[in-house]
Amino acid sequence: MAADFEVLIVGGGVGGAALALALAHAHPVRVLVIERRPGPGNINRGDSLLPAVTRHLKSWGALDRFRAAGANPVSKMQVFHHQAGRLLEAPLVGPDGSPYLVLPHPEIERTLADAARATGRVEFRFKTSLRTLLQSDGRVRGARIVDGNGVEETVNARLVVGADGASSAVREQLDVPFLSVPYDTGYYIIELERPAAYEDAMRLDLHPDGAVMTMPQTRATVGAAVLVHPAQRALFQSGSTEAKLEAIWSRAPILEGMAAIPRGAHLYRLHRGHATRYVARGAALIGDAVHVTNPTAGQGMTMAIEDGAALAQKLAPLLATAESEARLDRGLAEYEQERRPVNRELVRWSHWMGRFFSEGGELGDEIRRRLFAFGMTPIGKAIHRTVWNRVATRKAS
Repeated sequence: MAADFEVLIVGGGVGGAALALALAHAHPVRVLVIERRPGPGNINRGDSLLPAVTRHLKSWGALDRFRAAGANPVSKMQVFHHQAGRLLEAPLVGPDGSPYLVLPHPEIERTLADAARATGRVEFRFKTSLRTLLQSDGRVRGARIVDGNGVEETVNARLVVGADGASSAVREQLDVPFLSVPYDTGYYIIELERPAAYEDAMRLDLHPDGAVMTMPQTRATVGAAVLVHPAQRALFQSGSTEAKLEAIWSRAPILEGMAAIPRGAHLYRLHRGHATRYVARGAALIGDAVHVTNPTAGQGMTMAIEDGAALAQKLAPLLATAESEARLDRGLAEYEQERRPVNRELVRWSHWMGRFFSEGGELGDEIRRRLFAFGMTPIGKAIHRTVWNRVATRKAS
């Protein structure tokens, strides 16, 4: 049995679902998304929809759907020091008014998938994996896929896209090199009760043992990302919940006494990497399949969605009008030429920001305290606006 689609997307996480929505919302492009997991929303990763993302969601007619799903606006960032108290408070709304929204990652995945399906042009198949890419005349023309019952199917597609993460099977079958470099630090991700004094803000608590980033999730909960150095890995990997909470409370006093909601809590090991190519043999790669960043700058999910938006902008009109393969290849080349330099800089920026926050001990703590305090001066505020526009809002296209 064979099925025909304009686009086959391997990977139904945030990047793949966003690409499907971007392709189909305004063009008669038939899209099949396959995902090996049993459904959307069973992982915990980033939960921040930066202004650069909400601008796209609005253009795709999906922003109201995210608000209906419970996305909460976060209008400011606050930085606190364990001894000096509040160091900085700064706005997070984009210069064009695009909001910064927070929604638990599982709900982001579900909402993107629902919005894509609502176009009537996108089909999702879960518990379905790539078996092999189908190639002829040096070009990918579809794939053999297999469902959870072991039933194989041939899918013919004018474009195959790998959105299947850092261990991408599509990238491997395309023979695209990808060098991954590990960090010795990690993040422990956990949900906690929300303190009564907690404001609707992105909050960073600085401490020599490692910073704690918290975000409001609901009226009753916050999500926390705790920086974990090598000496602390055993505690956050296999220690008791009580011992982990004691360590978190010592770094972020506002969380003291707040109970853990342990579902989904995990230690997230960090690495970075960037593929040498984004396209090969008429196929494309997006998101973690081509770039993995240090998450300290919060760029990974945003970069994946921006990849999808750029690829759809270049290819959807061509796919909808049955343009030639030569014209599709030019669109793919334009996608790579646009996105790879931007992502290269973001990978580098995220790396150095991660290094800044992971510098341990009293010296690192003092440097961070002074720099964030400087952020409340007129010059510091101007620098913050420049940095914020670079990493979170981007220039409106």
